[in-house]
Formats: sequence, structure tokens, C-alpha cells
Amino acid sequence: MPTATPRELALDRVFAALANHERRTMLRQLRRGPVETPVIAASFDFSKQALSRHLAVLEEAGLIDRTARGRMHSVSLAPRPLDDVSAWISELRRGWQSSLERLDRVLQGSS
Repeated sequence: MPTATPRELALDRVFAALANHERRTMLRQLRRGPVETPVIAASFDFSKQALSRHLAVLEEAGLIDRTARGRMHSVSLAPRPLDDVSAWISELRRGWQSSLERLDRVLQGSS
């Protein structure tokens, strides 16, 4: 099996982070701008430790930036990894589209 490239490893982290409903919900909360962690926590029924773990996964994937002001943490969306995912999906789509166009040409030629 070939070794994963740094880009592929980064995509793995992003997809793993996005695989969880609560983390996707957290990202939706951040669309409007930075949010303090107690505000995020109020939306979920889990412990501070669980919230911290979810935020760590998002941060490791590069999907959020966390800023500390004293004991208060503010979290903001970091969209760059989502741009990378979108680019990856676009690459796949171009391949699918090309294959479908070739199939269409073959089918039209056999009619």
C-alpha cells in the first residue's frame, strides 16, 4: 500500500473530524463568527472534558482556531481545510464527469 502524502493525511483528519454529528454542529455554530466555549457547551449535553476532546479533534484537523483570553477560550472557524476538501471532491467530480462523457460517446456510437 502506498504511503499517504501530507495532503492525504490532512484530508484524513478533516474527514474524521467531520464524521461526527456534534462536531459538524459546532462548525455550523461558528459560521457567524467566533464563539466562546461556554456558548458552544450550552448547545450540547456532554461534559467539559468531552467538549474539550471534540474541540481538540477540530483543532487538530485545522478546522478551528482557538484563542485564550485568561480562562476564557474563543473558537473560530478556519475554513482552509474545507477548501481543500472541496478541491479534492472537485477532482473526483471531474474524473466522474469525464468517465460519464466517454460512456455517453460510446453509447451514442452504438445506437
